[in-house]
Amino acid sequence: MILHRGRHAREFLKASVRWTARDRRPVWLAVPLAAALGLGGAIGGEPRDPVPIAAAPLPEPATAGAREPGTISILTYNVKGLPWPLASNRPQALRRIAERLAGMRREGRQPHVVVLQEAFTADAKAIGRRAGYPFVIEGPYARRAPSHSGGRDWHLGETSMAVVDSGLVLLSDFPVLGVERAAFPPEDCAGYDCLAAKGVLIAELETPDRGPVLVATTHLNCQSASGAPKARTTAAFGRQAAFLGAFLARAHARGLPVVVAGDFNQGQRPRRAALLRTALGEVNGLPVRDALSRSLLPGASDDPARNADLAAIREHARDLQFAFDGTNARIVPVGAEVPFGREPDGRMLSDHMGYTIRYRIEPFRALRPRIATN
Repeated sequence: MILHRGRHAREFLKASVRWTARDRRPVWLAVPLAAALGLGGAIGGEPRDPVPIAAAPLPEPATAGAREPGTISILTYNVKGLPWPLASNRPQALRRIAERLAGMRREGRQPHVVVLQEAFTADAKAIGRRAGYPFVIEGPYARRAPSHSGGRDWHLGETSMAVVDSGLVLLSDFPVLGVERAAFPPEDCAGYDCLAAKGVLIAELETPDRGPVLVATTHLNCQSASGAPKARTTAAFGRQAAFLGAFLARAHARGLPVVVAGDFNQGQRPRRAALLRTALGEVNGLPVRDALSRSLLPGASDDPARNADLAAIREHARDLQFAFDGTNARIVPVGAEVPFGREPDGRMLSDHMGYTIRYRIEPFRALRPRIATN
């Protein structure tokens, strides 16, 4: 895990400003916070490249667990990794998340890949190590200030460089062959979202029996919690979605199957949904439909709690996964689970649910030449 001088202070400011927006506190509180915490220019270092965590004790068994041949399971989860006093009981909740993943590993049913959003704090970034994932990759760490400030609000952090990292983390049981990460351009954010180096993280993973697969994660600009007017947040969302689509299209051009999962902040907003569909349609030139909707049929499960959680995720329409076929193989969502839904007492470990999609990777069969008949 990477910790740099001033990191906790930067996390505190981002969470403080965000809390200000959600609870309608005066936005000027962000300014004295910045001065008191000494945040001026305190960014340094780079995200860690993917290397096995050889020194970390792994829960037993430290293998990929039981796995149906030709499949990959991917969990996406916004873990609300924000510091106290702006989010209460987060260290305990984040440790419980890690413990649950470790318990799933002991039972051989952990997701092969986990993508996290809002993993800003040390406890959030430690989830992968505590859960026994041998590969842990962090997303973009820094983002420069915009080249011009016209029409941007410095009270919302729109004119400065990012003061916290992206909060993106990817955990993998499968070997990591390569990584690419990019923060969204500084002009492509709105409101308090500009204080974080939001962007895209993508990794090439070697599956045991179907070759490489690309898995990406992202976190797009929110709307009301950003503190900026709706028109500007929607425009920023559209620019970020276009950046994401172009980024994925370049990666997809290699011919590998691609899955992107994360907090898209779409919601039940037709304009945002249209912008995202258009952007992701550039990846392979085909219409897109999220993997959860593709993998489920109404009434397919007899578990009322699971059905309720899945219905809530679909209604929320923020935590999404999309899959794109490769040149030589298609990737098909075939099932969904909710390891992090509502607890028995009705509460949740985050303000989002974490769900897993199981994908089947199917090689395209070469068409056999027809035999001419008389």
